[in-house]
Amino acid sequence: MKQEQRPRIRLSRNGPYLVTVDDLTNSKGERLQGWNGVALCRCGASNRKPFCDSSHIRIGFSDDRPQNSAPCAVANHRGAAQPGSSDVNAPSIRIARNGPYEVQGFELDTDNWSEGASRERYFLCRCGGSKNKPFCDGTHRSIQFRDDNN
Repeated sequence: MKQEQRPRIRLSRNGPYLVTVDDLTNSKGERLQGWNGVALCRCGASNRKPFCDSSHIRIGFSDDRPQNSAPCAVANHRGAAQPGSSDVNAPSIRIARNGPYEVQGFELDTDNWSEGASRERYFLCRCGGSKNKPFCDGTHRSIQFRDDNN
């Protein structure tokens, strides 16, 4: 029996997350229109958050991690859904208020997994400041990242 492949998130070099998504909700619980080939901002500068508007080019966004940084545990986030609170098999992306993308059930094209990190549920940076890219390290709080629409 052939196992169904999970949806995938691709990282474009120094650009957005490229994802096919059916379930995209903001922190207010509002469903956002997702379609094949949606590009989600990860530089923090888009005027169309959570969607990319190519601001990463204007600001010179780099997805490089600092050379001396080691992978760290994925940060826990206030306001994030609790483990087990929704169907783990249902792929979804939830936008945390002024915080990261909470991802569940997607394959992620990266080699930056830290030891013991969950591949079923994880948090992706959307402020552009994480030192553990593509994962969130909580920097959004210290730089006071804002996204009042989501």
